[in-house]
Amino acid sequence: MNTSRTDYRKPFILLLVTAIFSVLATVLDRQSIGLEGTSVGFATLNGAFASRFGYNPAMDLVSDIMMYIAFVVVISFAVMGLLRLLRTKSISGVGKVLIGLGILYAVVAVIYVAFGKIPINYRPVIKPDETELETSFPSTHTLVICSVMGSAILAWDRLISDRRLVNVLRILALVVMVVGVCARALAGVHWLSDIAAGILFSLTLISFYAAWSLEE
Repeated sequence: MNTSRTDYRKPFILLLVTAIFSVLATVLDRQSIGLEGTSVGFATLNGAFASRFGYNPAMDLVSDIMMYIAFVVVISFAVMGLLRLLRTKSISGVGKVLIGLGILYAVVAVIYVAFGKIPINYRPVIKPDETELETSFPSTHTLVICSVMGSAILAWDRLISDRRLVNVLRILALVVMVVGVCARALAGVHWLSDIAAGILFSLTLISFYAAWSLEE
């Protein structure tokens, strides 16, 4: 029982850090440096980074591809869970590893939709296929890529017995995360604090997933 309480300490600390960072993004060094006079938190840092990197369609496309790969991983786990459900005819037969992934994906979807309605930050650019500014905090590409691939690494370790395959998948997942986050930052469609927030949200979700779904 003590181990279980210790396991939950990290996710709650990360949740607190993520919440504090989100609040600071709304009040700390907030200046009107965005398009159409929109204000941005951490303005000095964000402005310096944005001034060096304009919109890069190639990097934007790369980050899209990394997110599509994450969606393929989501589908693969959904199919795995469905097959287990059909075989066992019981939710408990699906197992906490896959049920936990389902819960994590649902929370990611809620965050994705909710922050699309909350204008903490607006994008520093209007993309060619857009007609108006869109909200950008947190970076939902970063959130999806890191949450899905990070949790997948933990799930594969439990679900796949072939260690060599697990190691290959782990490396591929790490590559997708690194490339996805870097490409999104260099695409010029987010402030640097948006990317950082996406990573923090992801770490928090993965930590809760590990504490609940992977506990013995």
